[in-house]
Amino acid sequence: MNPPKSAPTPSGPAAPSPAGGAQRRRARKTTAATVKLDDVARLAGVSTASVSRALNTPDLVSETLRERVMAAVRELNWVPNGPAKALASLRTRTVGALIPTLGHQNFALLVDTLQRELSKARYTLFIGCVDNSAELRIQQGFKMVEQGVEFLVLVGEAQPQELYDMLDSRNTAHVITYTTTKNTGRPCIGFDNYDAAFRITDHLLQLGHLNFAMIAPPDQMNDRIQQRIAGARDRLAQAGIAIRPQHFTRADSRAIEGGRGGMRTILAADGSRPTALICANDYLASGALIEARARGISVPGDLSVVGFDDTEMSAHLDPPLTTIRVPSREMGEEIARHILRVLEDGVNELPPLLEAKLIIRGSTAPPAQR
Repeated sequence: MNPPKSAPTPSGPAAPSPAGGAQRRRARKTTAATVKLDDVARLAGVSTASVSRALNTPDLVSETLRERVMAAVRELNWVPNGPAKALASLRTRTVGALIPTLGHQNFALLVDTLQRELSKARYTLFIGCVDNSAELRIQQGFKMVEQGVEFLVLVGEAQPQELYDMLDSRNTAHVITYTTTKNTGRPCIGFDNYDAAFRITDHLLQLGHLNFAMIAPPDQMNDRIQQRIAGARDRLAQAGIAIRPQHFTRADSRAIEGGRGGMRTILAADGSRPTALICANDYLASGALIEARARGISVPGDLSVVGFDDTEMSAHLDPPLTTIRVPSREMGEEIARHILRVLEDGVNELPPLLEAKLIIRGSTAPPAQR
């Protein structure tokens, strides 16, 4: 049998070989600035709208589609400034938030609300839990800005100066929440911790209490707690009253055991027993109530107790806790609206301070006659 004849060679330009195609693709990588959204869509075999969704809102597309798009992005080297800047608009549509902890109900509620509202506008929220560590705040803040977040949310005014300097030098839009920013004058959406503590202390004074104690967490890098302590002390000073040093104690702010331990410390102190206890948050107040009951101390008969935050459990304690209701959900909603106004419309108007409400329940009453 005769071997098959070779196919005639075309008289025109040689047909491209697979190797030649690979060479051209490699050459294309060297000119990534010319790559367009259409090129990525063509290589991935999808529409340009699908590419945008895969990059902008990856949770809204299938894993298979997302992988195809990202493979095309890598093949064409369309990520010169990081994956988020692959969009034709060079917008990342990402927002960062530095939160002390997600172990506190009100912080978790604020983040949940903020994320839900931003996702409606197809923005992604990045969360960094930084507690009271200056080092973590700087590290997480720098990393988020480096990754291209367009806006940063900070809890509290007491941030490292290095973080503020970085935000200013890069012109990164940001807002502070959970406080009033009286010291720095930076953009703020929050409430007045000082005024709220002032008012709840006034409530105890109006009931006739003269002997006070206080349990508060450490306030390093925590201006909210500093303001609550100052508000309570200033209102007492107006009435000519001071908290005795042995009746002021520090405790872990997120642990009910911290409140129990603080209550034990106060009860073991020398001098007359206080008739009113101010706690800087509801977790500490809950622990104090539990310890008081374990010691046979009647609340509010022998001791009135107040908290701060109005967490869900506060209304279900026995007795229900008098406290300050923090507008966590409202802060999340207002912050989201502000971010969208700044990033979408270039409008930098801030809402007025939100209201923290005094909620009077069964844990406070006039002091027993002695």
